[in-house]
Amino acid sequence: MHGAEEGLKVSLKSDILFNFLGFPITNTFITSLLLSFLLIFFVIFIIKKSDLRPSKLQLVMEFFIAGGYDFTKQSLGDEKLAKKVYPLIASLFFVILFFNLTKFIPGMESITFNGFHLFKPVHSDLNMTLALAVVSFIAIQALGIIILGFWKYGNKFIQPKLLWGFLPILNPLGILEAVSEFAKIISLSFRLFVNIFVGGVLIILLQELTHFMLPIIAMMFEVFVAFLQAGIFALLTLFYIKLATLEPH
Repeated sequence: MHGAEEGLKVSLKSDILFNFLGFPITNTFITSLLLSFLLIFFVIFIIKKSDLRPSKLQLVMEFFIAGGYDFTKQSLGDEKLAKKVYPLIASLFFVILFFNLTKFIPGMESITFNGFHLFKPVHSDLNMTLALAVVSFIAIQALGIIILGFWKYGNKFIQPKLLWGFLPILNPLGILEAVSEFAKIISLSFRLFVNIFVGGVLIILLQELTHFMLPIIAMMFEVFVAFLQAGIFALLTLFYIKLATLEPH
């Protein structure tokens, strides 16, 4: 998505800046790499600055982390499982939130390289949201297998039945269950992508129409959406994990 000075122009895909050993390097990949390093440095900084006499920043972080863990434990109803799951849920929330908020950094899309923007909002690329959804999907299936065991978890999808008392067949409900599991990848990735993408388009449209208060209000709304979408993605992953670890009926 490009600014008003170039006219309203929206791109559904990232731009290839150059090729490295035969692999295309896109501006969303460059952005995600830079932001990942920044996030790692921020976490290291917080850890090093943590103390028995916490600062205001440490108090805020501990409040959110402790609150998130308590919510995860109550939702799953199993403290042992919550300890395994919470690092993933918290990581998904903070990574998505951080990537969503950094698109508001001034000048992020003003630097060009080979005629393209060097930096582009990470979640404006469907490949990035799809990667997060795949990570969530793999974690859901892995935890289901770990908690229930391979055969018991697999029985949810196979559900063999005997026709006429002797002919083994697959239960159609089990097949639908398997299809619904893979549908979660599409659901998680498109939900995040569409909401972030539409928000960006809204801001561009308002910039085209007016230069007064509407763009500022839209950006404030987008900050709210950034928190909301990070929370929804993390909550859905937690909900799917709870379903995956329930005993099959």
